[in-house]
Amino acid sequence: MELLVTNVPFWVSLLFIFSFIYPIYLIAKVAKDAYLKAGKSQSEAQQISRNIYFFYTAYLLFIATLSLMGIFAKNTLPPRILLIGALPLLLFYFLYVKRAVWFKTIIENAPLSDLVKIHLFRFVGIFFFINYYYGTLPKQFAFTGGGGDILTAILAIWVMYTLNQKKKYAISLTWIWNIIGLLDILSVLLTAIIITREAVATGGEGVAQFGTFPFSWIPAFAPATILFLHILIFGRLRQRK
Repeated sequence: MELLVTNVPFWVSLLFIFSFIYPIYLIAKVAKDAYLKAGKSQSEAQQISRNIYFFYTAYLLFIATLSLMGIFAKNTLPPRILLIGALPLLLFYFLYVKRAVWFKTIIENAPLSDLVKIHLFRFVGIFFFINYYYGTLPKQFAFTGGGGDILTAILAIWVMYTLNQKKKYAISLTWIWNIIGLLDILSVLLTAIIITREAVATGGEGVAQFGTFPFSWIPAFAPATILFLHILIFGRLRQRK
């Protein structure tokens, strides 16, 4: 059986795969540091970190397998990758993770700046522009998704600095940044659905390349994770207020 991979040079795909180690590392590190801050033992903190690495590795391998089989490459409404990947992941976050005792320990002890730091992985938006350059993504989607993510990641650096330096305006700035970041991911999802609808009607390519390996990891992982993180940050901001 022929495996379905994206139509960009091999080095781009390889660079993207390695870049995806970063968000998993950030999430695991924030969880481990929060566990230690809560007074838990080193072994307990390391176990939480290992569990996170194991879960995301298994999840991304699952998505990769389906992508290589061509399950997500066809334009459908709703997109299969959202139904099979992003939506179940989002439900997992809210129905299991958010209610778990171990997660409550993490969220109560993780500094707000650490939750913002995880959004640095949104520099992955550069791959939207790379795909556009190689003709595998439409311009509208590349600039909406890539530009918004990169802007959010850049602003996250400023927000982290103000929080760590305890600037008077840090919380207000975090509110503004969090709203911008949330609107960005919602606009990306809406744009993807609109373009997919047009592709289904006309038989065009649409954003089908983001259903092939390895770029299928973006729609499978990013929307659910970003939405979850933004909602967590809103919760922490309300507590601070």
